[in-house]
Parts: sequence; structure tokens; C-alpha cells
Amino acid sequence: MNKKISKDDKTVIMSDKYLSESGVQGGKIIGEKLALGSFVIGFPLLIIGLYAIFNMLFDFGFPTHAAGIIAAILVTVIGLLLVIGGYNIYRTKHVKK
Repeated sequence: MNKKISKDDKTVIMSDKYLSESGVQGGKIIGEKLALGSFVIGFPLLIIGLYAIFNMLFDFGFPTHAAGIIAAILVTVIGLLLVIGGYNIYRTKHVKK
């Protein structure tokens, strides 16, 4: 895939090396957006779930039927997993080797 072009023309990918570097850079950008999205969605879900569980435990008027309990636990777990996943993606991206 080696192509000969002038130094001024940067529109053609010059070799497989540049193509793989481009893919790595694209993956880093996607990882950064995934980490941010995980934090943005995970924290509100975690807070809502913890609020619901707290209200159920201390009887502040939140319904304590089985579906409500299961939903509160699921929302809390999903939020926690998103926050942990976002942190791991962010930390892995910024580790100095």
C-alpha cells in the first residue's frame, strides 16, 4: 500500500503504519467519549437508586413493593457499574508507561 506522493499532499495515507496509527488515535477519542458518557449517565442513576433505597429503608413514603425494590437495586447497580467502567477507561487512557 506504499504510495508515492509529494510532501505537501496529505490527503493520501502513505503506508500501513500511518493507517494503524490513525486507528489507534480514533480508538483513543472513542474511549474518551465513552468514559465521559459513562460518568454523565452513571452518576445520576447511582444517586437516584441510592435515594430510592434510602427512602425505602427509612420509610419516607417510597413504595416498598417488590417491583420498586428490584428497580431501585437495578438502577443503583447499573449506575455503579457505569461509574466504575468510566473510571477504568479514563485511568487506563492516562496511565504513563
